[in-house]
Amino acid sequence: MTDTLPRSLEKGRLFKKKLAEGRALSGAWSTLGSPEIACLMAGAGLDYLLIDLEHGRGGLDGLAAQVQALAGFDTAIMVRLPDHDAGSIKRCLDLGANCLLVPQVETAAMAQSILDAALFPTEGRRGVAVGAIQAADWGYEAASYFAHANDALTVLVQIESPEAVDNLPDILALPRLDGIFVGPNDLSATMGLFRQYDAPAFRAVFDRVLQDTHAAGKVFGALPAPGLEVANLLDRGAQLVPGGSDQTMLRNGTQALIAALKAAGDAA
Repeated sequence: MTDTLPRSLEKGRLFKKKLAEGRALSGAWSTLGSPEIACLMAGAGLDYLLIDLEHGRGGLDGLAAQVQALAGFDTAIMVRLPDHDAGSIKRCLDLGANCLLVPQVETAAMAQSILDAALFPTEGRRGVAVGAIQAADWGYEAASYFAHANDALTVLVQIESPEAVDNLPDILALPRLDGIFVGPNDLSATMGLFRQYDAPAFRAVFDRVLQDTHAAGKVFGALPAPGLEVANLLDRGAQLVPGGSDQTMLRNGTQALIAALKAAGDAA
């Protein structure tokens, strides 16, 4: 047994280092579950790829394939969990996730439960199968993985409701929580202001979450939206602003191609 750090933890440490340096990181959503598309996106130099298991396709088998395909890239693997189940958390980490993005976290107790499931003892209660898992280089680096996995993991929770906003101080007080992520669609919907991003009530809540997160010394991320464009969010200190998805890039690129061909035909 060597003391070599598994590849998954090398990537996790690099991701955390970039965040600790205060950098704004480049990232995009993977919603189609394709390892080939993941490689095409990572090859452009993305800091992270956000594999969406809440709304995207692919499941755990798709995640495993994308982790394997991206092993040669420094692009970190962020996974949006499908739920809060400890089994889902354990299996995503065993496959090689470097960062967990947890949807619909309403209370500090919910956030702490996620942390407990994500961290090995004695910090948490994550089950130990390091002799066999993909993240530990298939067991070749079992001891090293167990020793360093907790330190290399980033955990972010999504604030998506008025209840979560009310409980934000207690959530931010959790020392092992790395940051907060806001999805404007869900937050505006639960406020009864779906996609009314310029509504004063919505903007006040969004601004409060951003400011309180920074005041707590934690990472802030959000999806861009009208009035909350990428440049605006980055200027305000957001570090994680995923800029599109595999699906939108394919759709937009194809639409642009058709429009260009149509314009050329009309001009002929």
